[in-house]
Amino acid sequence: MTQDEILRALEPAQRSAQKYKPYPRRKLGWRVQALLWLLRAYVLVAVPLVVYAFVKALLAGA
Repeated sequence: MTQDEILRALEPAQRSAQKYKPYPRRKLGWRVQALLWLLRAYVLVAVPLVVYAFVKALLAGA
């Protein structure tokens, strides 16, 4: 049986359940992991700065 035949044999609820199966985690190299950690650090620094600038601008306008 081909995959198309198998999918046609399934009921609609079974087919939609197959769509939502999560994929396994992908193994990432050390460079990609380092890049993701740098991105996290950037976000942790940038968000408070943006909030501070926003609050300061609000208070300056009042």
